Amino acid sequence: MRTRTTALLISVSLLFLCSAGLAFGQGTDLGTIRGTVTDAGGGVIPGASVTITDALTNSERTIATNSLGYYEMFGLKSGTYTVTVTAPRMSKAEIKDVVLKGSDTATADAVLKVSSTQESVVVSVEAPLINTEDQTISQSISSEAVTQLPRDSRDVYSFLYLNPNITQGSADGEFKFLGAQSYGGSFSLDGQRSNGGIFGEPTSSKPSLEAVGEVNILTTDFSAEYAGVANIRVSTKRGGSQYHGSAVYNNKNSALAAWTLDDLNGKANFVPTAFQSKYPNPYFNTNDIGGSFGGPIPHIKKTWFFTSYERDYDVNTVKFQSSTVPHPALYTGDFSGLTDRPNTDPTCVPGAVTSAKPVVPSSVAPGLTAQEIATDTELVTDCAGNTTQRFITIPSRLLNSSTQALINTYFPKIGTSAPINPANGRIIGGYQTILPGRSTLDTGVLRIDHDFSESNHLYGVYNVSSQISAQNPVVNPYTGLGLIQRDRRNNTISLSYIHGFSPSVINELRGGFNRENLLQHSNTTLEGFLSSIGFDQSDIDAYGAVTGPFALSTFGHPAVNFSGTFATFTNGGRNTFRPLNQHLVTYGDTLTWIRGKHTFRMGGDMVYDSAQDGFALNRGNPRGTMTYAGAGLTPFTNFLLGLPPSSVSTVSKPRPPMDVHNWENGFFFQDAWKLSSRITLNLGLRYELITPFIDKNDLIANFDPNFVDPATGQLGRFVIPSNKTLNFLDSRIVNFGYVLAGQSGLDVGRGVVRTDKNDWAPRVGIAWRIGQNSVIRGGYGIYYPTSAAQGIRDPIATNPFNQGITKTNTSVPFDGWPGDGAHGFSPLTGGAVRATGNVPAVNVVPCDIHQPRIHQ
Repeated sequence: MRTRTTALLISVSLLFLCSAGLAFGQGTDLGTIRGTVTDAGGGVIPGASVTITDALTNSERTIATNSLGYYEMFGLKSGTYTVTVTAPRMSKAEIKDVVLKGSDTATADAVLKVSSTQESVVVSVEAPLINTEDQTISQSISSEAVTQLPRDSRDVYSFLYLNPNITQGSADGEFKFLGAQSYGGSFSLDGQRSNGGIFGEPTSSKPSLEAVGEVNILTTDFSAEYAGVANIRVSTKRGGSQYHGSAVYNNKNSALAAWTLDDLNGKANFVPTAFQSKYPNPYFNTNDIGGSFGGPIPHIKKTWFFTSYERDYDVNTVKFQSSTVPHPALYTGDFSGLTDRPNTDPTCVPGAVTSAKPVVPSSVAPGLTAQEIATDTELVTDCAGNTTQRFITIPSRLLNSSTQALINTYFPKIGTSAPINPANGRIIGGYQTILPGRSTLDTGVLRIDHDFSESNHLYGVYNVSSQISAQNPVVNPYTGLGLIQRDRRNNTISLSYIHGFSPSVINELRGGFNRENLLQHSNTTLEGFLSSIGFDQSDIDAYGAVTGPFALSTFGHPAVNFSGTFATFTNGGRNTFRPLNQHLVTYGDTLTWIRGKHTFRMGGDMVYDSAQDGFALNRGNPRGTMTYAGAGLTPFTNFLLGLPPSSVSTVSKPRPPMDVHNWENGFFFQDAWKLSSRITLNLGLRYELITPFIDKNDLIANFDPNFVDPATGQLGRFVIPSNKTLNFLDSRIVNFGYVLAGQSGLDVGRGVVRTDKNDWAPRVGIAWRIGQNSVIRGGYGIYYPTSAAQGIRDPIATNPFNQGITKTNTSVPFDGWPGDGAHGFSPLTGGAVRATGNVPAVNVVPCDIHQPRIHQ
């Protein structure tokens, strides 16, 4: 029997290594109960029968003690168990309330005494406060704690801050582990990897609190089975032999809530105005409603289900504020509220005046009628004695219909009774208002557990969530653009199959996928925006001829810069159109072989990680920026008149969103050596192989600073994956010099960096149990963080692309804004490209860069 078991172990191990190759471990969520059976005199009892019963489902598994009186049962799910020990001519021992948390190991030793009757000894053990069986510093947060502890949100990851080894990163929901960066920890949901591929942070694939069975946190000196600088494992509840359910309603609102520090500061600095007499009252109302239900599936033996659903909907206020908003009178060219002040400088000519009113542009002055000159303009003499003609009011016939439509549609709605600053045309006291923000989140879970037999167990979990929210301005303070929309949907499937080849050889095969689709966008496409302000199809075509037709179909709008006089009508940044999709597929296997006092565990996981990010797509000005230069009100006046901008910035070759993938692989071998009933030595070795990220469209460009052109002596050249990259590269980069990755001699592939093949991670630890709740332990290990595409996105997948082009009207004029019967052009049409430097700025990622290594 021993020979057959050993042969089976070797065969399975070889099969795993050949098929799974290298694997990056999520590790198992299954735990272990082990112990020693002795008689009253301390002698070991070999061959004793040990039955372990799951209190939730009443399912049983049986094992016999070995020649050393030792037993160990792996592959047990979190929960409470009863251990029953029997032996011929000995009393029966029942050890109840053995609590197993996550992948922990629980001890249940039994002492039997000689008895000719069916005498039973029942012992109820107290759950240990800490894991006393290995060196790992860990924490388990139970379902009861998750649902009953005071909390500020319904996010299960918010409980991680209870752990002293975990602190908040740069924002709420980001985590630092033992001082490491806010990525690098390995998150999993029922064994399925749930780290996002872009930032390395957990995705939104997470169950509602009613469905959380346990949160298992491994922070320090954990075994070679687990990856990351920390390992965070969430598991869902299981159904049991009886039907159970729950219902929850939670409300949080502003009626009884304290004001935030931001609102307190805002109220303290608030200055009442004619159109806003008091600080806008902060308002929020959060409602969470849901429930769960689980139990046996009728007419199907040994099959249990658990399901839950929760809806969280939130209404709050989104603040808009600015101290540089133009007074609404200026929207229609009324500058009568601006002052003409006598200049009292004794060096000035007599009668000199300092005026805030705008100068009538030279291209407009000849077309004014005598009546308009008399009623709508004035002559102002400056300090040097020069006389200028200035607008008191722009005649309505001269206001451009397109710019007026832009103002009426997207500028803040403010009454003309607001006080005006006569020196600069802004609103006195600034502008503040609020818009209603909203968020609706639906979360559902379905879990099925089935026992084919005592040796074959299967479970599957489906997690789904969908969220629609709008809680940040597109552009502050331009309220007409509304709020950034976030449309997200997550689907996660986790599967686990446990097979016992024998009581001492158990294998767990697991797999699944995690898909998060997220689109952050503004409320109109570029084409829709242009149409809303009066552009006809010929105008839109002229605009698209400059930006490229791709930009017209994307969410977003142009930017208009008023040179600091008034708040810039910005392009809204990267989130006006930003897909953020993160997809992961996981396959894993863990084989456990118990032999004597050794528990050998080997295997790992393979993770395919893909991500799409529109961060690079929105670099620069893909939808155009128009800058009106000049002092005072000149920029805004020229805009009202629909005159050409002073300069225009666009992107030469807009690139599509980043679309990358990589593999995170690793495998491990671990030995938990039970030196005695109280001392456990853990020895392990892990190997990880994380491949570079590869872009689907080869839109990556690195730089080799050590290359010397033999013909010219020029230092450096660009390294690109393929000729496809050239379609999106700036001409300066192409002209400087480049080489394809495969021809560079740098041993790099399409990811333009080498694969680090030296990531060995030894782990060693010891635990000496000196009491039920006391242990002395120590350990050492090398740990590698999980990967994140952000590491290559910023330096080599963003900056080489969407290179900006600036045009000016110095030699070739722009056409200005269409409208009022004039069509077929746009404010981007025309202009001459401003000369740029011959050498572009570059970033370098060393081709032989290594994965970060952390020693614990």
